[in-house]
Amino acid sequence: MKTYRIPNEVESELKISKMIYLFDLFLIIGIILFRIMTLRYIHSDLEWYYTGFLIAFGLFMIIRPKTNPKKRMYNAMYYALVRKKDTYTAIDYNQNERN
Repeated sequence: MKTYRIPNEVESELKISKMIYLFDLFLIIGIILFRIMTLRYIHSDLEWYYTGFLIAFGLFMIIRPKTNPKKRMYNAMYYALVRKKDTYTAIDYNQNERN
């Protein structure tokens, strides 16, 4: 009889192997499909550079930043771009002591 693992929460990510999550797999498949569709618009001398760029871009988007390991790099880049740069928010270091 097979045993199935049921996630404890809805927002938990599905892990396919030790290193790759389901979203990462879909992102890799999407980049491969994007390369296949757009390769005919790239000059034949630049195909290897284009493929290398897409591989580097895909790996960069999958990497999780050390400062926030629950988010991916594209989330960190999005937050850096849309945050209000003219406002300052103080960090309350005593917040953990109150709770």
